[in-house]
Amino acid sequence: MSSLVELIKNIQDSQPAEINLPLQDGSTVQLKCVYKESNSPNFFLVFPPMQLPVNIDTGKSCLVAVKGNEQSITFKAGIEQINGDRILELSAQKTIDPVTLRTFFRADLRTPISASYEPGTEEREKPWSFSGETLDLSGGGVLALFPSEFPNKHRISINIPLPNTDNKEISCLAHVVLMQRLRKERWKISLQFDNLTQKDKDLIVSCCLNEQRRQLQEKVQIK
Repeated sequence: MSSLVELIKNIQDSQPAEINLPLQDGSTVQLKCVYKESNSPNFFLVFPPMQLPVNIDTGKSCLVAVKGNEQSITFKAGIEQINGDRILELSAQKTIDPVTLRTFFRADLRTPISASYEPGTEEREKPWSFSGETLDLSGGGVLALFPSEFPNKHRISINIPLPNTDNKEISCLAHVVLMQRLRKERWKISLQFDNLTQKDKDLIVSCCLNEQRRQLQEKVQIK
């Protein structure tokens, strides 16, 4: 535990961070935030306005990744307290293994996405289909822009062509974690994958790593 305390102490204040936040319905949502120092192993995460869900499961641990200058530090943490509608106080518990990181790792990625729903024979819902664009992607889920709110939240068929993978694409079922209305009749929708294979998870991580390298190369060239 002492090494973990030192690790948290050495994280620079106001670094960008991400959290895999557990919800009371058993799902999770991945949110971007800012790391703020406290008494290690405790720390704070500050979120943009109107981002924190109201149904956070404070009894479960979550994954937190803080982006340092050279690499991200990822660890498991417990939620100590919810301070208002923008701040969480957490306590670091342990660093996490590479298998867990495979699902958590995500990258900013723009690629087409299609979402559709086909009701069963005894269901009253109507079928629907929307096309959109991803904002970021991980082995656990996707955040994307769509032209409309989804009529329902479960058993949604997702198809995503992955760039720089020889025309490979992933198809699976997913459920909605968060829907947020934006300007100009657009919706930001977070989806968690339900039956993604390990092969497809590894394919996503490989795609995300390639995209991250490409973005870093662009930044270096610009500088």
